[in-house]
Amino acid sequence: MADPAEPAGLYRLILREAALGAGAAAFVGFFVNLLHLALPLYNAQVYDRVIGSANLDTLVALTGLVAILLVFGAVLDVLRARIFAILAARLAGQLGQPVFVAAVETALRGGPTAAAEGMRAVADLRSFLAGGAIALPIDLTFTPVLLLVLFALDPAYGLIGLGGAAALAGTGIVTEILARRPVASALAAGGSVQAETATALRSAEVIAAMGMLPDIARRWRRAQARSLAAADRGQARAKALSSLARFLRTAIQIAVICTGTTLVVDQAATIGTIVAAMAIMSRLLLPFEHLIDGWRQWMDAAEAHGHLRRLLREGGSPRSSLPAPVGRALLVADRVTYIPAGQDLPLLRNVSFRIEPGELLGVIGPSGAGKSTLARLTVGLWPPSAGGLFLDGQSTFLHERTSFGRAVGYLPQEPLLLDGSVRDNIARFRDAPMDEVIAAARQAGVHELIGRLPRGYGTRLADAGARLSGGQRQRIALARAIFGDPQLLVLDEPNASLDAEGEAALVSAVEQARARGAAVLVVAQRMSVLAKADRLLVLREGAVTHYGPRAEVMAAIGPQRRPAPVPVAQACS
Repeated sequence: MADPAEPAGLYRLILREAALGAGAAAFVGFFVNLLHLALPLYNAQVYDRVIGSANLDTLVALTGLVAILLVFGAVLDVLRARIFAILAARLAGQLGQPVFVAAVETALRGGPTAAAEGMRAVADLRSFLAGGAIALPIDLTFTPVLLLVLFALDPAYGLIGLGGAAALAGTGIVTEILARRPVASALAAGGSVQAETATALRSAEVIAAMGMLPDIARRWRRAQARSLAAADRGQARAKALSSLARFLRTAIQIAVICTGTTLVVDQAATIGTIVAAMAIMSRLLLPFEHLIDGWRQWMDAAEAHGHLRRLLREGGSPRSSLPAPVGRALLVADRVTYIPAGQDLPLLRNVSFRIEPGELLGVIGPSGAGKSTLARLTVGLWPPSAGGLFLDGQSTFLHERTSFGRAVGYLPQEPLLLDGSVRDNIARFRDAPMDEVIAAARQAGVHELIGRLPRGYGTRLADAGARLSGGQRQRIALARAIFGDPQLLVLDEPNASLDAEGEAALVSAVEQARARGAAVLVVAQRMSVLAKADRLLVLREGAVTHYGPRAEVMAAIGPQRRPAPVPVAQACS
């Protein structure tokens, strides 16, 4: 039985509800199609009975009856559309947040493409349910009824309808086969053009500064030319076959008129049957005209369904429901090894260390040594391949993220800020008291800087803080990391963009965190922030080469192997 507490279980329950709703819509749709026969039969009766007999009473009675049937059919049609709209809104409303959470979890594991596809899949399924393609099978199941009516009018009409439906369906299938590859190529080429455009816009400063624009523009033009050529091939084939389909529809109409006229001349049918046959034939062929477009939308919906199933099944990480740590802020790494998915070589091998409450561990080493990987593992973003990291005796990865995240402060190498106000970013988008936000800003030494922004703490950080300098972003991100007095503070290259004032504020913030008993891990290339570190851990090619008290490690590695100090003036320029 599906567990609604799990995202995958919730999705199955929603699909069951959708299936029940679709069944109700199909039931209503059958009567909608049945009532569509009212107008052709009305036309036949008017031509054959009313005009021939000049009986206006019969006309009034027939008109009143068909008006009632048409109104009833319109109400049922609106009801069917409303059922599908409710299903679409319910699916998007109930799945939106679980899919968003699963997408973020998937992106953490290095799957941003799969995460983005999952978010698009919700919109695709909603559009599918709210659109007309979902009703196509319902309309197609009514085809035998329409064929029976045509055969009842005359077998010749039935044969024309059968042949016409087959011809239109065949034309649609050929169109799909011939246009599939060019359309796929056009979509791929169009995606390449969009990627080129996005990259150029993000790198506009570099492109303009170094005179790269003409070369980049030529490269973009080549990508656009490939996209236009592929789109033109697909459109040419589709238009040719669309013209063939229009010719077939016209030919079928001519065949009905010709056959009906022959039957009337032979006194085997009436003019009313010609009118009725024409209307019923149009109704019969309508779903076949839209068959391929509808089929493509069904395939897109099936693909979206597959994306959602995989995302919700794999996106949920095996977190426990453990609350945030409440004991000592003791961090222990026990023989941690990490091998990324799809790779054979580990990024980290048998890394062990211990940080007591109030201690500072500095992690140093050359680029590519695995320092940032260790930082991510420490805050529980990724699961270790072997060994484990434990805060207060519990795995940092297996903790439920919402509660555990409140006990963690994390500053990554790239201090990304989210679209929102400065206050929102520092408070981690919680409804926190303003004095707590200001306290974190003061501890990070950024309170005065925020006061100089256009709206202070209410300033919106448009484009994820693009209007702030690197140092300003880093200091606001530091305030976010220390907000709420976390027990574990992990800082990855926190002084990379800081000037002397910012670095002094950073050192002060770290010391305040240590004073209240937090375990602090700092990854750094510039040793100034590690001047008061209790221990140092040196990584090289994913393995620990030195670990121990700061003075001993510094003496062991020697001045030639220490991280090169970066002048403050250079860092700020």
